Amino acid sequence: MDSVRRIAFEVQGRVQGVGFRRFVERKALRIGDTTGWVLNAKNGAVKGEAQGAAHNLERLIEAMKSGPYLSRVDKVDYKFIDVICNETGFVIRSGRW
Repeated sequence: MDSVRRIAFEVQGRVQGVGFRRFVERKALRIGDTTGWVLNAKNGAVKGEAQGAAHNLERLIEAMKSGPYLSRVDKVDYKFIDVICNETGFVIRSGRW
């Protein structure tokens, strides 16, 4: 069994106004056992954090590289960060960061 990891990610391209945040939320929930958040960034990207087993995070990253139908993904950057204990759910955050 994979240990729990956490990533901070940023997706660049045509990713705002095309349902990208909802896409990421649904993928995370469909994969299961994945927590975190996603939001639209001021720079036009979509940013977030995701936590779960390494193989689940790999599946989420691969899904983000494709994105929803109307999106165009130019780049997906991510880095491993500290795990957050007792986090539940995967949510879309409002506002811009």
